[in-house]
Amino acid sequence: MLQRMKRVRLTIRVDPRVAERVRSCARPETGGASGYLQRLVRQDEIRDAAAAMSRWHAEHPERAEIDEDEQVAAAAELGECA
Repeated sequence: MLQRMKRVRLTIRVDPRVAERVRSCARPETGGASGYLQRLVRQDEIRDAAAAMSRWHAEHPERAEIDEDEQVAAAAELGECA
């Protein structure tokens, strides 16, 4: 079961243009301004994680062939084609 995280109040100061953008992008059915900002933060976290993974793979080029072999083996085990 998913547990709801405790919410905290955050006060921020932004330019009126930014505030209007947040309001225009925030929809009540998707959590309003809070939901919009949470999605932006999550997208930023995903970009950071992808960049870190990309750096790691660049630093460990020998893993590319090993990873591909593991993917092919896993697909074969599941009866799928890679």
